[in-house]
Amino acid sequence: MASTSVTCISSILDDLQALENDCPEFPDGQQKYLKRMLRYLRTFLLCARKYSNDDVQLPFDNKMNQADNHYASLEALAVRIGDAIPKWAKEIPSSDQPWDAVHDLEKDIKSFEQEICEWYAFFLGSSSQQSTNSVVRQDDLMEFMDSLLENLVNYWSWMWPAHEVGLIKALEEKLAFMKNFIRFIKLYGVENTELGPLLVHTEAVAINAARLSYKCQFKKGFGPPKDVEESISELLQKIVPVEPQVLETCIQALTASKLSRQSYGDAEEHLLRDFFNSLSCNLWETLKHGTCPVILQQLQMFYEGLNSLRTILVDKPKMFDEKVRDPTRVVNCYGGDFISPLSLNAIKDAIQAKDMDLVCSELLGIIKLIDAKITEKCPESSSFNFPKTNGLGFVDSLLEKMMDVTSSEAGSIALIDHPIQKVLEELDCLRSLLRKIVELHNEDEDVQAIWNRIVGVAYRIEFLIDSLITGNILDSSSMSIHSILEEMNIIKAAALKICDSERLGGKVKEVTKRFNHMPQEGSKPIVNDVVVGFEDETASIINQLRNGSRQVRIVSIVGMPGCGKTTLARKVYNDSSVKSHFYERAWCTVSQIYQKRNLLLQILTCIESKLPEDVFKMGEEDLALQVKRHLLKNRYLIVLDDVWDIDAWNGLEASFPDDGNGSRVILTSRLRGVAPQDKLDHEPYSLPQLTPNETWDLLKGKLYPGQDLAPPELCEIRQQVVEMCQGLPLTVVILAGILSRMDRYGWKEAVEGLSSRNVSSTEQCTATLELSYKHLPDTLKACFLYFGGFPEDHEHNTKRLISLWVAEGFVQKNQPKRLEDVANDYLMELIGRSLVTVSKPRSIDGVKACRIHDLLYEFCVTKAKEENFSRLVRRDDKLSDINVPCYLRRLCIDSNPEHFDKLGLFAPAIRRLLFLSSGMGNEVYFDFRFIFHIIKLVTVLDLSQIGLDPFPRELELLVHLRYLAILGQGKLDLPPSICNLPNLETLIWRNSSFHCSVSLPDTIWNLKKLRHLELISEGHKYYCFFFPSDNLDNSSQLRDLDFLACLSLDPEENISKLLRKFPNIRKLRCSVNLKPDVEHHVAMDCLSQLESLSLSRVLYGYQQFHIDFQFPLSIKRLTLTYFGMPWRKMAAIGNLPNLEVLKLLEEAFEGEIWEMEAEKFPNVRFLKLASLNIVKWTASSEYEYEDQDYFPRLQKLVLESCDALQEIPSCLGNSSTLEIIEVSKCPNCTSSLEEIQEEQRSNGYTDLKILIS
Repeated sequence: MASTSVTCISSILDDLQALENDCPEFPDGQQKYLKRMLRYLRTFLLCARKYSNDDVQLPFDNKMNQADNHYASLEALAVRIGDAIPKWAKEIPSSDQPWDAVHDLEKDIKSFEQEICEWYAFFLGSSSQQSTNSVVRQDDLMEFMDSLLENLVNYWSWMWPAHEVGLIKALEEKLAFMKNFIRFIKLYGVENTELGPLLVHTEAVAINAARLSYKCQFKKGFGPPKDVEESISELLQKIVPVEPQVLETCIQALTASKLSRQSYGDAEEHLLRDFFNSLSCNLWETLKHGTCPVILQQLQMFYEGLNSLRTILVDKPKMFDEKVRDPTRVVNCYGGDFISPLSLNAIKDAIQAKDMDLVCSELLGIIKLIDAKITEKCPESSSFNFPKTNGLGFVDSLLEKMMDVTSSEAGSIALIDHPIQKVLEELDCLRSLLRKIVELHNEDEDVQAIWNRIVGVAYRIEFLIDSLITGNILDSSSMSIHSILEEMNIIKAAALKICDSERLGGKVKEVTKRFNHMPQEGSKPIVNDVVVGFEDETASIINQLRNGSRQVRIVSIVGMPGCGKTTLARKVYNDSSVKSHFYERAWCTVSQIYQKRNLLLQILTCIESKLPEDVFKMGEEDLALQVKRHLLKNRYLIVLDDVWDIDAWNGLEASFPDDGNGSRVILTSRLRGVAPQDKLDHEPYSLPQLTPNETWDLLKGKLYPGQDLAPPELCEIRQQVVEMCQGLPLTVVILAGILSRMDRYGWKEAVEGLSSRNVSSTEQCTATLELSYKHLPDTLKACFLYFGGFPEDHEHNTKRLISLWVAEGFVQKNQPKRLEDVANDYLMELIGRSLVTVSKPRSIDGVKACRIHDLLYEFCVTKAKEENFSRLVRRDDKLSDINVPCYLRRLCIDSNPEHFDKLGLFAPAIRRLLFLSSGMGNEVYFDFRFIFHIIKLVTVLDLSQIGLDPFPRELELLVHLRYLAILGQGKLDLPPSICNLPNLETLIWRNSSFHCSVSLPDTIWNLKKLRHLELISEGHKYYCFFFPSDNLDNSSQLRDLDFLACLSLDPEENISKLLRKFPNIRKLRCSVNLKPDVEHHVAMDCLSQLESLSLSRVLYGYQQFHIDFQFPLSIKRLTLTYFGMPWRKMAAIGNLPNLEVLKLLEEAFEGEIWEMEAEKFPNVRFLKLASLNIVKWTASSEYEYEDQDYFPRLQKLVLESCDALQEIPSCLGNSSTLEIIEVSKCPNCTSSLEEIQEEQRSNGYTDLKILIS
């Protein structure tokens, strides 16, 4: 009987695994649910295997169960499960309805549920009664725990409260630690016979966990039953052993493992890695929830050392001999020894704390010895490994910062006992030496070594001084002011020796000849979208879009990265014949990692530019329905750009109705098989390489747009360029960016350096990127690599990007220009070099948003990691493979908070932490308070997608913070303690779905360095900041404030007094609170520096309001919304001397006739009228026979959703500057537009484009 039972269960397990492997490709939800049920069944059978050697039966008390006693045998239950599996194997693959098959299987498993729960209780009772000397087969126990942990990892908890999900995750982590601990000590030669009590204890814990997780998963309703939740909480306290005999076993096993000297092979490497991960995870939880400051400080130091060893010895174990690896076993063993008691808060008195101090001291000594060996073997992995980019810029920034700190009261107090002034003087001297060798540090090994030493000591100075200011306790044996001064003197002597050498002068001249410096002041890139080639493909695709099948069809464009897929799709998308053919168009960038919700929002935003607030609160299903409703009965064109798999199409297809009206989808991809074959009427367009002539035309067009002839220096390298670029457009564009910033007499030498390479197009593009990167000035290198610290295809708002660069210290002061203007020059330079592309241009002369190409992005990610500049953690990264160096400077987490927590971030030197969780939908919630105790030196912190409620007081610890982005939700308001962040320059408040306007505390006036204050509200653009106004006379001015959005203005209060608090502001968005039937006067002329102003009315009905504005003469851009003013009020706007951009939106003015009279708009270059009830827009008859005098510099006119508009001023036909008129949803003005076009032609102006959609 016994052998039959064992064979039976083994056979059932084999059948079960085969069924799991052969599960059909059901939709994702059904397949996951099906496999989950099968895994839970497998876990039970693995647990039952131990008892299958005996003819065990459950004891029953009631007669009904006695009557059914044939079901109480374990073997009988196993036979019933075994009989069911062939039936499932037959029915599931043949089912047409996935959920029917799943429900049938669930019904069968349900019939076993009561017995399985009772058997688990029996197993638990039997295990608890075992003697500690009982035999537990370790291999069977490990297989059982592996299966159990798989269940917990894949736990279906999406509908459960966060606390209950947290219990399951904690259970998973603690069980994983016990499993990995046992495997670890087995790896070092400890026998099963020595582990008896530990294995018995672990088996009982695992059985109990399996029982509780089974009950949780298969009980209906939301969340686990209350009794199960309490049982899990109790079990969490019992997992780590406390019984004396079990603890003694652990200690003996650790001792035995330390004495073992056997080496291990590649097959065991993953066991060591798993134990390192579990040990770090367990210690991380202890750190998070510990309360004893002394112990926490020591554990933080140990955690830091452990992670350092884990990073190196796990990644590169074969580089270190056994002598070095032995101490790591000691660290691991002692770590396991003291972490267990700590997990139970067992250290409660001074004696234990003292013992702990001795243990930590020994461990830290070992860590230091090994760290020295690591530095010798892997210098690039040294614990204090500074960024290799923008060294001189960093030293300049540090000197400026040190002067600021020493002059402040807080800095003077913190540094009073340290010779900071001497450090400042020595650093200034070293900076002057850096300037002498700046051109040569990448060309000469000796110079490079000195350069690295100077920059390295500067980073240590910054770390030390900032740590002293925050009160961090440092290990003085490894870093102190005096040791740094000694090192600076040694470096200075070596640097002077090199700088005085004769060979330096000649080399500097040679290098200076080849390298350029920062962009010229006021330089602007030539941004020209030259499209060369693909003429046949363009014509064919447009024909396919406009003709052919009336059903929805996909046009697929495929090809390698950089071959022009997106360029071609964009060219077709913007073609005038395509625009007029389709009623709705939408562009959606998919990328390798995407969220369906974000894709749907992209599409909706293209279809309807002003989405209602509630749309941003919708889930995927409601958004999908919204897209479908907008597209229904409309002929539409959707572009899905950069698609990586067919799942993206499958997830969106239901939202694209097929009304038989000729709707189309363009899909671009690197892969041919992404588009479904049944939706294609044509083979995917596989883009060819550019011909030699097309390559030449593209290069020439980028360097000399509009010119037929190229200079001889370019013609001389024509053949080399053609061969080098191998027909890849991106390579041509990047090369053009390099050449455009070089003296043309050096072109030949630069191209010859690459043209000899015989490599593929992609490798050639990478080589071109390397050359382009090499030719960047150091400051621009930092700005370029910064793009690698964000998710792929991230679109960068230029205002926020510039604020980040300023906060990071990349921007050097350049009087009289403001830092923001210098940073904007940097961005324009990167665009001019074709390294950054404009995704959203401003109305005129500027960039609203930008991004970089996929290939450039991957280059930035790789190069940033290589140069220790920044690290990116993506959602698809395997957490166990992620190593965050202790002294990492910049980190971006593109993941959810759970992954972030598991990462165990211990990086006390981190300066920038961005948590973006891109594409995760609604904002998420996480308790970051513990992290703030670690990252006290951070200067840039973006938590704008993390719910913080209430506002964490621990943020006040971050006194170095310059940039803070947070999510406002619930009752969260900015507390008065915000003034404890004296260095804050940028404060961004992102409104959640449940938050409105924000009241600022009185202490906001104390943030004297504030430059950028912004409230972002996706759903409602008119929520605003309320500034305190009770004590304005005695409040400080925010003299550095450059950008403010959005400010609440109440005309019944003294607006002028409030505005005078921002004397140097240049960009301002305001929301004005008006009352009907009251005369309002808003005087803003006190803002003499103001250049960009956006004004809207707080919405209270749609009455006409009586308001007069007094604008400053400095205004260049003006946007008005919802004021309902009569057209005669235009007189206050029309003669503003510097106004270049004017936008009148959403009932800004009220009335059917706008007759221009005295207002001439002398410098307006861009005019937009949208959602106005105007019918006739004319010029006064007084000027009918005079030369055109209105809008003498107008370049672009945009008319949108002015349904009643019939007449446009005919005088625009005389404008020699007018380039384009864009008209959307203005059906009655066609004849007036035709008259203007005809008048333009009669005046000889043939370039005017009129685009109607």
